Amino acid sequence: MSSQEKQRLGEIAARMVEDEMVVGLGTGSTAAEFIKALGTRIREDSMTIYGVPTSLQAQLLAEQNGITIVSSDTIDLAVDGADQVTPKNHLSKGGGGALLREKLVDYRADTLIILAEMSKFVSILTTVFVEVHPLAIHPVSKELAVYGSPVLQTVKGRSIQEGDQVFITESGNVIIALKGKVRNPVEMEKTLNRIPGVIENGIFTRKCMVIGRPMEVPG
Repeated sequence: MSSQEKQRLGEIAARMVEDEMVVGLGTGSTAAEFIKALGTRIREDSMTIYGVPTSLQAQLLAEQNGITIVSSDTIDLAVDGADQVTPKNHLSKGGGGALLREKLVDYRADTLIILAEMSKFVSILTTVFVEVHPLAIHPVSKELAVYGSPVLQTVKGRSIQEGDQVFITESGNVIIALKGKVRNPVEMEKTLNRIPGVIENGIFTRKCMVIGRPMEVPG
């Protein structure tokens, strides 16, 4: 997606925010454009917006744009990106490493808005990110192998090679990318979280509004 397209999506979502709202702030380049667009609205319309960030990255950008950071059990609206989006608005998220906090914030919001570029739309989810406790990497990987090919993520965003550093989330966990077709996202979301050592998985099946969807999704 071009920077102009990301900016356009961010501006559309920012127009949906109202004064005094508590807003969940997603992580990633497209969500960042939303935060910057929201900052523009705050300055131009003299709004007060409270933000619940999904990462330190989102928090720092929000503070730079005049958003008051809060901890709240109630979130009016959350705006985030996605790695994959199906025709039923089932999502794969977490490639950026903020999986746990994204799910905590996005599932708590009254309304979830997903900003997605053309390449993110798929007929079926094929990659699921799983946040795992470091002590459970090997047993979890063994159990995940039943559903596809598990790959431990590194800071370079690839399967681990000699000399690579394993990616560690802000919560002190690791991310395993599970490669394989997800036939039933609703059931798979529940199934993965029942594996001992799994902290959370990146299948999102809650109701959401997707901005950026093309007219048709190639099969």
